[in-house]
Amino acid sequence: MRLYGRIWCRQKFNRNTNRRMSAISIDSRGIPSEWGDQTERLKIVKVAQYSDEWTTVKSQFKTTLSSANITNIFRIQNRMLWKSYIQEKSRLLRKNKGEVNEKQLFHGTRKNAPSLIYNGEEGFEMRLAGDGMWGQANYFAVNASYSDDYAFVQDGVRAIFLVSVLTGKSCKMEPDRSLRIPPEIPRPTVKGDSVRSTLPYAKRRYDSVNGFTNGSEVYMTYDNRKSYPTYLINYQK
Repeated sequence: MRLYGRIWCRQKFNRNTNRRMSAISIDSRGIPSEWGDQTERLKIVKVAQYSDEWTTVKSQFKTTLSSANITNIFRIQNRMLWKSYIQEKSRLLRKNKGEVNEKQLFHGTRKNAPSLIYNGEEGFEMRLAGDGMWGQANYFAVNASYSDDYAFVQDGVRAIFLVSVLTGKSCKMEPDRSLRIPPEIPRPTVKGDSVRSTLPYAKRRYDSVNGFTNGSEVYMTYDNRKSYPTYLINYQK
């Protein structure tokens, strides 16, 4: 645990993707292999029930929403959003020397229709994000049960996203509603090296913030590029 300013930040570096779901398979064109020969800017594909893809998404969802009945799973294939996401992933690979920490997390849109995200130019839009326990950010949860409280509901059918999120170097923090950007990474120190401590230092920030609330670990990103709406899950309770 490190203390700088008024912020307690426990560093959480993990090179692995979320254990519940493997990383997305990318083909030679730089797009997910499941997309096929897509030429449209946006394509919404209904995932075949009982397929390996369906079973994988369902398994992660059912871990914390076992009583819910999934009616449909849709794969979101937005070329513009995907390109932005992959560019950010490449930037993090360079910035963090290979550490991107890509996770599959849940997100509910509440009163906003999911189409505003998967059919938009920005995807998860920071300018429309509300103030939460960790400030103005895009919030994503490990547990589907957390995002269920924020599900979009229409004609009795609920909807939440399963999102690919680049958490990078993530700072574990207590709630802080004043946050608008991740905190700075402390300057590394070397014992007995007084000269080095006086040299100019390029400040760097964490890529995301994480914490625990309402029974789930949550991750917050403070820009639009670190998340991609991979699946939209429709279900009933």
